[in-house]
Amino acid sequence: MASSKKVSHKDLNDPRHNERHGIFLIIIMAILGLMTIFVETMLVPGLPGMGQDLSAQTTDLAWVLAAYSLAGAVTIPIVGKLGEMYGRKPLLLAIMVVYMIGLTGAAVSWDLLSLIVFRTIQGIGMGAVTLLMGMAMDILPPRLVPVGIGLIGAMLGVGAATGMVGGGILISFIGWKEAFWVVLPIVALLSVIVWRIVPDKQARHPTRMDVIGSILLGFGILTFLLPLSQGAVWGWRSSLTVGLFVCAALFFVAFIVREKRCSEPIVRLELLKNRNITVAYISMFFIGLAMFMLYQTLPFFMGEPVENGGFGKTSQVIIGLFLLPNAVGQLTASPLGGKLGPRFGHWWILTAGLVIAALGFISLALLRTSEVGVILSVLMFGVGIGMASTGNTNTISCVCSKDNFGSTTAVNSMILTIGMSVGPVLAALILGSFVGDMSGYIYCWGIAALLSLLTALFVWLNKSAMSAGTISSAPHEAQTLGGQ
Repeated sequence: MASSKKVSHKDLNDPRHNERHGIFLIIIMAILGLMTIFVETMLVPGLPGMGQDLSAQTTDLAWVLAAYSLAGAVTIPIVGKLGEMYGRKPLLLAIMVVYMIGLTGAAVSWDLLSLIVFRTIQGIGMGAVTLLMGMAMDILPPRLVPVGIGLIGAMLGVGAATGMVGGGILISFIGWKEAFWVVLPIVALLSVIVWRIVPDKQARHPTRMDVIGSILLGFGILTFLLPLSQGAVWGWRSSLTVGLFVCAALFFVAFIVREKRCSEPIVRLELLKNRNITVAYISMFFIGLAMFMLYQTLPFFMGEPVENGGFGKTSQVIIGLFLLPNAVGQLTASPLGGKLGPRFGHWWILTAGLVIAALGFISLALLRTSEVGVILSVLMFGVGIGMASTGNTNTISCVCSKDNFGSTTAVNSMILTIGMSVGPVLAALILGSFVGDMSGYIYCWGIAALLSLLTALFVWLNKSAMSAGTISSAPHEAQTLGGQ
């Protein structure tokens, strides 16, 4: 028995054992992050059946999806800041409890309004990915940090892609309400595992929460994304749509003024002077935009009649399978990009990923008549997006201290969410200009490829101004309660 303890103690001090344990932690944390995003798109294949069960109009059903993304976009930056203040692990576990309440409520929802309310509660879970990336930076050995951050960050794209496939399968076999009961125990088990085995090594730096700034930012995001998601229904020139966009601009201006004057802001605007962060924020918007331009167009393209140049697929599960190579590509390329980043430069991984994603769009336009060609193109796109997402987040991680990494990446995730919301709108506007004409898809993919290439050029032009130095914490972040 004594020798067994000695071996165990030796293993704990073995670098290879620690690295294997770190990889295990990364995988568990990444799967937990994936599940929070999986649920975002899980209901897409079940919307027609939901409409019948709840006697709801198609336009009203859009709120089932919009409520989740809106709640996530509003809460992500707040969650990032709270994680720095009170600890990422305790906050993650608290969020998971709220998330599971949302899952349970959706499973027993009795009408459309109750489902939308519980989907809004679920949306708070989107902040988990940001907290998990910060936890990875806290607990992993330095060599594994880029890999861990890259893999966890990729869950935003992978979860959205697999949600459409997995959701289609679950809903076709057991129904949309029952799908929540399947997800619930998985999330509960993963949360318990994280609670039991993931150490809490974060140093706390108590500060005051910028409540006014949080409210202004939240209303700014809400009044921007709300008309963006409903503009097609309300009318892009309607007084409601235009009025909300104007309100969004006013809220954002007020937020910037507030943050400049606040001693403990929710977003440190001075960090934008660092080129790594500005490049990451701008490129992340276009990564989200490109990702969801594909998600928006490919299902419609696959459903087009064969005589029109499509494939005539009617099953949401089959259509979702054509998006699965994207998830495979991201899962493969994200950790690889994290591993290669320290060797070649994270900016290089970001640039290469954007170029590969653009080539995926171009390949899709050229090989659209072949199912194999579509699958290979989507796989190429997934590889590119996986590399780009990893390179993007790691350009931030290499200049941020552990104190400000959480709030900085939270803003990055918020920007990604905004890009993900703009992508479908842009795709719909392009396709709407080519009603009944398959060339609309070619134009859409061509524009997405062009935007990806321009973003890659932007990163490359700024490479000389990007660094690997660490930004120090703000003075107030280093203060103790006694010093305040």
